[in-house]
Amino acid sequence: MRQFISLVFLLIITYVNAQNVQSYNYDKISLNEVIKDIEKQHDVNFSYAIDLIKEKQITINIENIEFEELLNILESQTSLTFEQISKNQIIIAPKNTDDKICGYVLDFDSKLPLPYAVISSSTGENISTDFKGFFLIENTEDNTFSISNLGYVTQEFTGKKTCQQIYLNVDNEVLDEVIISGYVTSGIDRNKDGSIDVTSKSLGILPGLVTPDLLQSIQLIPGINSLDESASGIQIRGGSPDQNLILFDDIKLFNTGHFYGMFSTLNPYATQKASIFKSGTSAVYGDRISGIIDITSGEDIPNKPESGFGIDGLSIDAYIKTPLSNKLAVYAFIRRSTSDIYRSSTYESYSDKIFTNTGTVRNSNGDIINVTSDDEYTEDSSSDSFSFHDINTKIIFAPNTNNKFIFSGLTTRNAIDFSFTDDGETKVDDLITENNGLSLKWDHKSSKTNSEIISLYFSKYDSNYSNRALIGGVLDERNTRNNFITDIGLNAKFIRLIGERQYLTFGYQISNSNVEIVIAQEEQVDTEDNINIDNTDYNLKNALFAEYEYNTNNSSVIGIGLRAVHYSSLKNGYLEPRINAEYKIGENLRIKGSLERRHQPISQIIEFDQGELRLENSTWRLSNDTDSPLLRSDQISTGLLYDNDGWTIDFDAYYKELTGLTSLTNGFGNPQMKLDEGESIIRGVDVLIRKRIDNYRIWAGYTYNNIRFDFPDIQVGDFPGNNDITHSFRISNSLHVNDFEFSLGWQYRTGEPYTPIENFDEGTSLVSYGSINSVRLKDYHRMDASAIYNFKIHKVKDWKAQLGISVLNIYNRKIPISYTYISEDEGAGLELQQVIQRFSLGITPNASFRLFF
Repeated sequence: MRQFISLVFLLIITYVNAQNVQSYNYDKISLNEVIKDIEKQHDVNFSYAIDLIKEKQITINIENIEFEELLNILESQTSLTFEQISKNQIIIAPKNTDDKICGYVLDFDSKLPLPYAVISSSTGENISTDFKGFFLIENTEDNTFSISNLGYVTQEFTGKKTCQQIYLNVDNEVLDEVIISGYVTSGIDRNKDGSIDVTSKSLGILPGLVTPDLLQSIQLIPGINSLDESASGIQIRGGSPDQNLILFDDIKLFNTGHFYGMFSTLNPYATQKASIFKSGTSAVYGDRISGIIDITSGEDIPNKPESGFGIDGLSIDAYIKTPLSNKLAVYAFIRRSTSDIYRSSTYESYSDKIFTNTGTVRNSNGDIINVTSDDEYTEDSSSDSFSFHDINTKIIFAPNTNNKFIFSGLTTRNAIDFSFTDDGETKVDDLITENNGLSLKWDHKSSKTNSEIISLYFSKYDSNYSNRALIGGVLDERNTRNNFITDIGLNAKFIRLIGERQYLTFGYQISNSNVEIVIAQEEQVDTEDNINIDNTDYNLKNALFAEYEYNTNNSSVIGIGLRAVHYSSLKNGYLEPRINAEYKIGENLRIKGSLERRHQPISQIIEFDQGELRLENSTWRLSNDTDSPLLRSDQISTGLLYDNDGWTIDFDAYYKELTGLTSLTNGFGNPQMKLDEGESIIRGVDVLIRKRIDNYRIWAGYTYNNIRFDFPDIQVGDFPGNNDITHSFRISNSLHVNDFEFSLGWQYRTGEPYTPIENFDEGTSLVSYGSINSVRLKDYHRMDASAIYNFKIHKVKDWKAQLGISVLNIYNRKIPISYTYISEDEGAGLELQQVIQRFSLGITPNASFRLFF
């Protein structure tokens, strides 16, 4: 009986809902006729002035919508308000906008409103349409705006004081159709192939940031984090930073961090868009086994000059993007540090983190042990200096609609000097890192269904690191490590539409990489211990790739690809199959999965034999067929994606096997006296939950990782990897109120594993270590906040300004986040010479001011 009553109740509910949900089909029907038809169907009455609805036409072809949604569509197509004052009475009135610029953005084909489309002014200010596709622009003297909505062709329009309808066309040439706009926050969108796009101009405010630093921003995405709080140290699904392929305008980057990696070398205003792949990687990409970050500084010719200027607690920057004609444009971006002029509290906080590398050392029993370290050098006896600059340039030439030529250039430079003095002895560290590059791309459309992209690139990386010991001002010892990379290549990609919603992409890549490592130790007294190593390797890569993509009419997609590559340094060829699929199993639910194999012929090795080089102890090295094996990754992932009514829930589970790891590649925190090869297994889960309510957004991300290393000649049985962060959680929210934006976020993660000291003899410095990575540091957590105020400069037309403030680590919690041991085998055993501790960033305020004109 109970089941029968439940069934009857369910049928009643279903019937009631069916009465409220109906289908409508009008094709260019006058609003007057549509109103009469609706009055008959719903037993309602419309009140209006007849002149108000004259010449208004309606086009709707939609199934199963509620009556309220129908009224919203009528409003967006007519610029009139439809107010339901009772169950059966609707009043139609003109839209009152107080002579402000307003409008409705709609799909050209369906004539349905487009919520969350971005309206951009020439000065960089953005607003979004609401769920009716409506926008209202206040306090502006601009008259020209652009509308962008991912998956649609960007369109410019002239502002009017009466509401207008603006129709956007679907961009049929966009292969990676966006399925979630504002995946995390505005400007971070998810494509149906699983990749994530970050658009700097549309990027909403983020906790602790006053400028949209790309590599800091993407760490809000589950599965992407940084164990040392840096921008350049990002790890994607358990991979190390050197396992990520980072491209800027097709130029390979080998250094992505300023100020010891704390923020990226990528000027936030030069990075128009970045595409990030955590898995399901296209066969176009190779040579790295973890994430892909493909960045462009833009390829459009602007209609009028755009420029900006800004300053914050670390740097000053300026840019200009200007058309020289309707076929030619020039971009230029420049940024440099300001610490040589003024050392802000922001600089002091970062400096304290970077140059503080010692603290209390304990053994596995918790007892304090005394280890020779830099503790003897006090803050008063030390000095440091830091400078950086980066320059980006671009020339765009489009002689016609079928051809575009793009020339890009970049240069980045870091210089860090650090010294200690004690009892007449001075130790000086100098580190200079540069990454320069050029690229030339030809984008050609041979027909409506065929296109080709040919690009040339050149990348040069120089790292020069030296440590000098001076006694009484006279050089006693010098240690140097130099790492030079020259990489030049050609990429050819061909895209063919071979059937309805079917694409074939294929191409060829060739590149040559030269990697040189120079290591020297020069002692003035014991010259027999001097070292001078100069090793140069090269690798010629030839690769063919092809992939087939089929898109269904319900936004599902399947892609099958294959990459064949030959590396001369390994004298062998390798196949890399790729499969990626997403299937829409309901109106708001998608199931997804991917399978891929990838190889990496160059990686960073961690060295401990030069303990004096404290600031940086890693060098790039090519794989070979002797002592530096090729890295290989096999990954499988699956998940579910739900998106409806402002809610987004994304779940991914993945399994990765890595081979070709070495004891130098990963540096276990205690030195190994011999090179050993091993492997790793990574199991993980990524979860994102996001909710948007008008101008308020809240999102939370969680990542579970279980990373195990297996090096049988070092330790019997597997052990936790260096980057085995079991739990990682972030929660953030943002609010946009008129000209103000606010954001607050909190993050937590499990402490990093490290190897404990079992026994230490303070007399002889002999040391023995416990099991590798068998204990963990304290759990890490911090809270960040930021606020931005946008305003215009009165009496100066088209000038707008922005003030921003931010605070990292509001409650100033500082803990050790990594340990590194420097030991040497002196015959009787290992002698512990130094313990390097890295600490988390303390409270770090920052402020910025920007002008757009």
